[in-house]
Amino acid sequence: MSRPHAWLELQAWGALAVPTGLLAGGVVGVLINTTFVSGISDWNLAIATALVTGAGPLANVFSAVWSKWSEGREKVAALTLLKALFTTCLFIIPLAPINHIGLFILVVAVLGAQIFWAGIVTIRAIVWRANYSRTARTTFAAQTQIIVSIVMSLVGAAAGLALDLNVNNFRWVFFGSAVFSLLGVLSFKRVRVRRQKQLLAAEKKARDNRIFRLGNVFQVLRDDVIYRKYLLWQFIFGSGNLMTIAPLILVLTYNMEVPKLTQILITASVPTILMPATTPFWASALATRHVVAFRALNSRVFVLASATVFFGGIFQSLWLLWVSAVLIGVAFGGGMLIWNLGHNDFAPQERNVEYMSVHVTLTGIRGLIAPLIGVGFYGLLESYKPGTGPWALSLPFVLTLCGSCGFHWLYHTIK
Repeated sequence: MSRPHAWLELQAWGALAVPTGLLAGGVVGVLINTTFVSGISDWNLAIATALVTGAGPLANVFSAVWSKWSEGREKVAALTLLKALFTTCLFIIPLAPINHIGLFILVVAVLGAQIFWAGIVTIRAIVWRANYSRTARTTFAAQTQIIVSIVMSLVGAAAGLALDLNVNNFRWVFFGSAVFSLLGVLSFKRVRVRRQKQLLAAEKKARDNRIFRLGNVFQVLRDDVIYRKYLLWQFIFGSGNLMTIAPLILVLTYNMEVPKLTQILITASVPTILMPATTPFWASALATRHVVAFRALNSRVFVLASATVFFGGIFQSLWLLWVSAVLIGVAFGGGMLIWNLGHNDFAPQERNVEYMSVHVTLTGIRGLIAPLIGVGFYGLLESYKPGTGPWALSLPFVLTLCGSCGFHWLYHTIK
């Protein structure tokens, strides 16, 4: 049963990689700064860029909500509904006029699409666990990630080329992505979930016997001192990472006047395609290390990448920024791995969901505030003295460095 379902799913997720490649923070951020540049203030553009670049992490806040919503529902039907809503958001984007109202519509549509995508990814994990054995699931997830990363990288590059030819091409680009999304929905509708009746019955029984309270989630922070310290340094460290892209797009657009294709390759396509290539190395490193020890190791690459972004920005060196794109891809190859698995080294089995919920909620909070602080700092520097905006990249570098030092300190404390 697994083989035909895996083929259907590969088709579906491959098609859906087209719109997710466009919704990647670097791609849609460049789109906004390219298309809406006339008639809209730089400050409004900067805020919009910050919101769309942080939309993906921000949407993680809703993961627990989607998990709760899906309990007792047929999984394919629930996923089809969310994908339909996701596709609707994509069809709205090409209709946005080039003015303040259009910018608002675009930002809301991107936020909506990312929120629905968070639900899709959350429920997808339940389907994969039901349909595939542990070994098959790992292999299938790896294959899917490779295909999705390649498609997302190519789509981002194609979008940059289209914008360089004509800024109004964004309408056709997003309309085409919505069509691919629709094809993905139709392909996935034929998937079936193994033993779904037993799964739904177990979910309904567990739901009836469990009372969900938000306070239970944050009780984790009071009970587990080490996990609380880990999340503190993760918040500082992750804020630096999430703060980088938005001001970097502003630097590439206004200070360096780099072509759109180059901007998207540096901020999105190159890191995306390198992530799955480096994940096997990081997986072998994680297999023999506690999450804190792994974070200390992985954070060194992030610090090097952030330093390269900073110096590339202040010296307006394009080759340094190309190097930073490679380093970011290598770093996130381990970063995404540990983001999904790290809480397991702290959580008792019966509290796994609570530990993960705290983690994703804090990710969503920094996904909202970190990009806004980054572009705000850029605007403050430019208003003080034009041309000094690239120094805003010093703030994410400092935060990343402090977070890395915190991971090393915590590792030596608990070793």
